[in-house]
Amino acid sequence: MSCTISCFQWFKDTNLKANHNNTGCVEKQGYYNHGEESIISLICDITWAGKKTTDENGSVWQGTYKFNKNGTYTRTNIEIDKQGNKKEANIYGQWSFGDPSFSTIYFGGEHYWDIDELTKNKFSFYDRSGKFGDPFMNREYIELTPYQENNTTN
Repeated sequence: MSCTISCFQWFKDTNLKANHNNTGCVEKQGYYNHGEESIISLICDITWAGKKTTDENGSVWQGTYKFNKNGTYTRTNIEIDKQGNKKEANIYGQWSFGDPSFSTIYFGGEHYWDIDELTKNKFSFYDRSGKFGDPFMNREYIELTPYQENNTTN
């Protein structure tokens, strides 16, 4: 498969430079190898979901992520109230790999996901704000699982 995730295009479109030293983005030229293809497929072929939470009104909330091979993603916040009514709100963004080994996802600014485990059943990572060595860097461990739309219970 040819290179479909290009941080260069993303940064060109947003009037930023594609230079991983300044932006955290790594541009890939040419074709992906089998290992890289597998990582891209696991990220993009599955809609990933966070844990469900219930608020004080009894509404169940869940966030999902759908990554696309063109370097875009949609985060959907889903609310299902006590009567079973469903509301969704979408947030759109762009992503790329932040290192040549495809072990970090870069969202822009200083926002990264450092991948811990990626299988068809689990996507775990450290949601990182800031660069390593920065005393103000924050990291939070997150686990996502494949989204199951009809499962509305906690």
